[in-house]
Amino acid sequence: MAQELHLGTNMISRRALLQSSVALPFATNALAQATSFPRKAITWVVPYPAGGFGDAVSRVLTQHVASTLKQPVIVDNRPGAGAQIAAAYVKQQPADGHTLFYGDIGPFAMNAALYPKLSYDTLKDFAPLTRLLTSSLVLVVPANSPYRTLDDLIKAAKAVKEDKSLMYGSFGIGSQPHIWVEMLKRETKGKFQHVAYKGAAPAVQDLMGGHIEMMLDVAANSMPYVLEGKLRALAVVGSEKRLEKLPHVQTLSELGYPALNIPGWTGVVVRTGTPTDVMTQLHSAVAQAVQSDEIKRRFGDLGVVPAPQSSADFARFIQTETDRWGSVIRSAGVVLE
Repeated sequence: MAQELHLGTNMISRRALLQSSVALPFATNALAQATSFPRKAITWVVPYPAGGFGDAVSRVLTQHVASTLKQPVIVDNRPGAGAQIAAAYVKQQPADGHTLFYGDIGPFAMNAALYPKLSYDTLKDFAPLTRLLTSSLVLVVPANSPYRTLDDLIKAAKAVKEDKSLMYGSFGIGSQPHIWVEMLKRETKGKFQHVAYKGAAPAVQDLMGGHIEMMLDVAANSMPYVLEGKLRALAVVGSEKRLEKLPHVQTLSELGYPALNIPGWTGVVVRTGTPTDVMTQLHSAVAQAVQSDEIKRRFGDLGVVPAPQSSADFARFIQTETDRWGSVIRSAGVVLE
């Protein structure tokens, strides 16, 4: 009896050993796949056209990420539909870390309240990787505008008839500049009419050409034109201190509108289901890139501040921003189809 039991034990041991030997190559292969990221070029999807702040920052960041990960990182501009075109594309890609989705306060926080039929859910369809930057904005008018101060602008907007509303531009429907002016309208009872552009660059060109009367824009976009005397800055938005290059321009808090003094921010997400080890590698590479000397040199004096977060902290930040902007947007009654 003991001999039979001993024989059975040997048979089990030999069978287990044989199964382990057969399984070992597969386990080794799976481990190799998990640790060989990235295996090909990475796509960095931007929901805005070339030429704007998001595109410019993305091209600097992707060079550093490519150098760290030893693979090309390709910027893929997919503008339109309030970032839903870009989001739909990223949702269709494998959850393997080879597709990153760059965005800002609009697609990652505002859209949930703006679009009743939004085609994606930021925190369900995507895994937050890291916040990138916070940024100041400037309220600008043409250099030859009759409005020399924010007070001038608001007084004019309150005095005109509805059919003479002041025309303002933004780099897209549902963008922070769009919603911000709607908040200003609600706060001041001024009359403003929105003109949406496919990106900041064409909006700025129309502003300088006198086709629109004002625009809230990322400081990094418009400041060069202010310094060249082609635009006039009336206020700094999103900063408690004045910008180094525009020391004469007051912040919104100084001007009496602290509730509207809201900074912009950008971040990166990946597909939900991306392996944890891949996210760790990506986070490390992107966080290094955003804190690079080149980012500080090119954008630091334009009101742009590196602000990386852990993935968990960025997820909480997105939820907080979604709740905050949802309340603002619902109060303002802004709904987009």
